[in-house]
Amino acid sequence: MLALAQSIAINGALLSGLYALISLGFTMIYGVGRVLNLAHAAYVMLGGYVYFHCLQIVGIPEPISMLIAIAVCAGASLATYVGLVRRYLYNPTIVFVSTFILALVINYLVVLTWGMETKNVWPVVSGLTQVMGQPVSNNMIASLVVSWVCISGVLLFVRKTHMGRAMRALAMDRKGAIDSGINPDRVNLLTWTMAGGLAGIAGIFFGSYTYLVPAMWHMPMVMSFAIVIIGGLGSIEGTLVAAHIVGYMQTTTTLAIDERLRGVFALIIMIIVLVVRPKGLFGK
Repeated sequence: MLALAQSIAINGALLSGLYALISLGFTMIYGVGRVLNLAHAAYVMLGGYVYFHCLQIVGIPEPISMLIAIAVCAGASLATYVGLVRRYLYNPTIVFVSTFILALVINYLVVLTWGMETKNVWPVVSGLTQVMGQPVSNNMIASLVVSWVCISGVLLFVRKTHMGRAMRALAMDRKGAIDSGINPDRVNLLTWTMAGGLAGIAGIFFGSYTYLVPAMWHMPMVMSFAIVIIGGLGSIEGTLVAAHIVGYMQTTTTLAIDERLRGVFALIIMIIVLVVRPKGLFGK
């Protein structure tokens, strides 16, 4: 029993950090633009595949492969905003549907480029470390560290920089922020670029944590959606709390109940939150 509790504690923390990183860009985009980008999870998939291609097929050194994957995802996210979302920013329904269609297009492009076969990605950091008597992958420890470095960086950026404060102002009161001289298009350009870069980082570690397959973006999309609903749409702090609720719930379900039910309880919690507190735990 103690070993199970230790395993849940360790794996829950590792998975929660990865989910928080995946969901962070999703909630940033909603906070600034009040639209849901369902293609965000597809960027996670794209980051994993680009990293795999650069590192294991082309033979580019690991750090450069990472930078290329992050840059490709940031560019894809920026292109989505400039080419598709910008003109429909005030019509969330069109953005919702069109970004979902874009995610499917990216899925088909991945299939055409890399095929349907499962691909194993080399771990970013190899080996195992004993934590509380449990063997833990160094790759997952690195994922947790990188996730929290990115999350801390975003929090500092949002709270301490002029552009970050502009993001917060738009999230709290869009009309008032525009009246005070903030350029929403400029803020959106930066937000979508940052969100894509975060998705690329998440894709590298998510791919090496599991494996690459064209359908791998489905679970991150569902979990990200559940996390931002539970935490409160547009709330970064809510996203962090909800990511840990979902991460630990999924870990507990996988290790103690049945792996096939790992995503069910997160969705049940999401439904309960929607009924009891529609704005989410930290929504305003």
